[in-house]
Amino acid sequence: FTLAISLLTGFFFGIFPAWHASRADVHETMKEGGRTGTASAGKKRIRSFLVVAEVSISLVLLVGAGLMIKSFYRVLQADPGFNSTGVLTAGFSLPNAKYKDVADRKRFITELAAKLESIPGVQAAGVKLPLLGGFQTGFMVEGKPKPDPGKGPSTDFSRVTPGALQALGVPLLQGRYFAVADSDTSEHVCIVDVTMAQTQWPGENPIGKHLAIAGRHSDPNNPDWMKVVGVVAHTKNYGVDQPSRVETYLPASQSPIGGGSIVLRTQANPSSLAGPARDAILSLDPNVPLSQIRELGEIVDENVAPRRLSVLLLSAFATLALVLAAVGIYGVMSYMVTQRTQEIGVRIALGAQRLDIMRLVLRNGMALLLVGLGIGLAGAFALSRFLQSLLFEVKSTDIMTFASVPVLLAAVAFLACYLPARRATLVDPAIALRNE
Repeated sequence: FTLAISLLTGFFFGIFPAWHASRADVHETMKEGGRTGTASAGKKRIRSFLVVAEVSISLVLLVGAGLMIKSFYRVLQADPGFNSTGVLTAGFSLPNAKYKDVADRKRFITELAAKLESIPGVQAAGVKLPLLGGFQTGFMVEGKPKPDPGKGPSTDFSRVTPGALQALGVPLLQGRYFAVADSDTSEHVCIVDVTMAQTQWPGENPIGKHLAIAGRHSDPNNPDWMKVVGVVAHTKNYGVDQPSRVETYLPASQSPIGGGSIVLRTQANPSSLAGPARDAILSLDPNVPLSQIRELGEIVDENVAPRRLSVLLLSAFATLALVLAAVGIYGVMSYMVTQRTQEIGVRIALGAQRLDIMRLVLRNGMALLLVGLGIGLAGAFALSRFLQSLLFEVKSTDIMTFASVPVLLAAVAFLACYLPARRATLVDPAIALRNE
């Protein structure tokens, strides 16, 4: 398809001038001037139109690329609520046939967490299910009216062992993390994120409050109240530019799991922990292998990969448009200087200063540039609104982008005009007149 479009474009833009030249009126052509005479007004308008079109289209693409680049920078700078640097993750699943009893699953998870923490170089370790995000469920808060079925608030919830949140780098804002003492025989507890705390207990201290999630000991008239013992940062598990719900964390010892993801934090290369982590789980059960061993940073990078691709493509197109605009302006201005060689020679012979000649050429080029910038700004303002859904913390009418991009394009266009203008000042009047 690309090859076909390229051939058709070359054929069309090659055949049109040839067809136009074949219909030229000899008498009109002779009246327009000699070999280096001035082109007709029609030809000037066509060339001027092409330059203006290139500048305006380039400006639209450059503004779009500028908005996307600024948005992507904001994505990279945004806080996801956890620290993915230096974290190794891997998944595992306990066979149901062998681990039917809840006690067996609890014992395996507890022993695995202890072995992971004992690996040399590990700063924090634990097990989390699921790795990022959580299972969605409804919940109710003690002391508030029970919501009607299907109409209450919802939360993501995940199960973690002590050390898992520390390994993920989720900051503790109030209270405490889970501890080994949070067992199935102790008071049921939970940790909520700061968004949950602010929405359910605004202006209050959430530590010590109680909530219950749907589906756990599923008697709605006798809910399993969990005491809030900690408040952590809100995590953007699916990308900082993606919507996310409030999140609740449950201790794995009080909400048994049959698998999940291990998380190991280290100051060394996370990949170096893959072997020791594999040995740790196989020492407990040779039939429970690790899978999808990856660094957490790789998973986070995948979340922004589509946005990165959009930025790269649009930036490439905008850069190409900028180059084409510069080449187009240079070509037109250079051709104009060639066409007006005799006129420039006469002007210099009659006493025109070289600065006057440069102003003459630059004035023509910059006039076309200003027209193109005006049209381009109007087009960019109208079309950039369609990018709003792709932008993150950046308005489609961002003033800095709309102010800086025209300056960049004007600087490139000025350089493209300056080179032919400088060549025009070097015209030797004697040679120009003799050639004519």
